[in-house]
Amino acid sequence: MDMTHWQIWLSLALVFVVADIALAGGASGVLLVLALAALGAMSAALLGVDLTGQLLAAVVTGALATPLVIWVLRRVAWRSGSEARTDLRVAGRTFEVVEHRERVGIRVQGDFLPARYASGKPAQPGVRVKVLRYEGITAVVEPIET
Repeated sequence: MDMTHWQIWLSLALVFVVADIALAGGASGVLLVLALAALGAMSAALLGVDLTGQLLAAVVTGALATPLVIWVLRRVAWRSGSEARTDLRVAGRTFEVVEHRERVGIRVQGDFLPARYASGKPAQPGVRVKVLRYEGITAVVEPIET
């Protein structure tokens, strides 16, 4: 079974979307931009444009989609206000407060995030906590009752 160019571009876009959902919970801007770029190339293929034109359409679509994807992800993931933000890396998990380079915080998938208690007090190393929200890069946490 031979696939036409538009079918290949559509398959590639679907692979990027599935990978984005599987790996980043739908929050990876890079994979979403690549999926949109593949859809742009697919559109060019459907219009009968040659492979060079399809690649150019993918580049242009990706360049135009990048700021749009960043804007949407910022609006969805980092809403203003004091409500807890959903981050699939921390949802339903607990973390131990650690000290790193004279700063106190938590490690989330290898990344160090400074942390403080919701009451405003600095977090204490060795305490198990859950993340309530972020303020900038600081994780606002509360201790877990044991």
